Amino acid sequence: MSATVTTMPALGKHIERWRGECVAVAVRGLLMPVIAGFALWLAATPASAQPKQPEAGAADAAPPESVDLANRKQLLIVGATSMKGITDAVINHLGDDYVLREPIKRFEGTRVGISAFCAGVGPEYPDIVAAADRMGKGEYETCLENKVLDTIEVEIGDIAVVVVTKKGDPVFNLTPRMVYYAVAEDIPTKGEFEKNQHKSWNDAAKDAPDLPIRFIIPDKASGTRSYFDDAFMQGGCRHVKEIDAIFAAAERVPLCITPRDDGRVSEVHEQQIVDALIKAPPGSLAVVSWLVYLGNRDKLDPLPIKGVAPSHESIADDTYEMSQTLRYYFKRAHMREKFGGQGVVRGIGEFMRELVKDETSGDDGYLEKLGVVALEPQDRRKQQNIVRRLRRFEP
Repeated sequence: MSATVTTMPALGKHIERWRGECVAVAVRGLLMPVIAGFALWLAATPASAQPKQPEAGAADAAPPESVDLANRKQLLIVGATSMKGITDAVINHLGDDYVLREPIKRFEGTRVGISAFCAGVGPEYPDIVAAADRMGKGEYETCLENKVLDTIEVEIGDIAVVVVTKKGDPVFNLTPRMVYYAVAEDIPTKGEFEKNQHKSWNDAAKDAPDLPIRFIIPDKASGTRSYFDDAFMQGGCRHVKEIDAIFAAAERVPLCITPRDDGRVSEVHEQQIVDALIKAPPGSLAVVSWLVYLGNRDKLDPLPIKGVAPSHESIADDTYEMSQTLRYYFKRAHMREKFGGQGVVRGIGEFMRELVKDETSGDDGYLEKLGVVALEPQDRRKQQNIVRRLRRFEP
């Protein structure tokens, strides 16, 4: 079957223009009663985020004590596993200016984090989501239904979603169309949708090598998976005539994004993907975030997409199309009363202001040293204005 890629709009950071219907179809199935689990967490050393006095030292810290979430004083942060290092760096730098006790952190995936964030207002619900993917319309509507009315979105920079193989294994060019024909459960054959019988990459594209299809993807809790479904799978099935003939998104989207279950595609928690790839047979491929790749460059080689290899430069100038914007969501209702909240916890405003400092998310800022590609100056100014005015997010 031909692997010619029909011309399509650039994906990159503008993918939100056509991804909404996928999220609207899929998100309801991902919402789960995760909040009950938060009530079981025990946190240590509650504290306020206060301006740090020059003479303050360890003796000023309150002694450790166990508290339940109903009485917590520290931040509750959830979200993308790939953003743990970024979040830790922000917290560490924030501690240079404020007394900020260690927040409660649960990095279980973007979708799980947003679901918990949108479930309600009060100390048992998260204050902040670290998101590797944008909040979808269905998730936003769930927030509104649960009286989470004033969410603030702050973008911090760009990363990429990359396809990798074990170092030393064959590296070849991929396209979204190839990925769709290799990974999808059902593909069009002579005008009808049938179970995917492709066994090698050469079956998916005539100019691809004759290597067995073995593909590892993140599970559905991951923002990386959401982006993969949108950019690679929906991007690959876009303008396939049999797909275009299906009017209803509820029927069309699953045909694009549902992976095959015959053993050639494995769904793995994002934190376990590198280990799974290392143990997989030679020639296996995996989908990871740019930050995960950077942390494992001694083990992994990236594959070019449409002839362009991922790099800091190609992500920054959008020539590598599979890039995405990292962001945080903040619950204004949990901020101090003077900011229009209920005073659930201190530190939310301080965290936001730390994010938008030039020395944090600007060129040569400490987030860029971790692998995040800084936003353009005008986009950074926009984020600073959002924080200054506490502008409400709307998808």
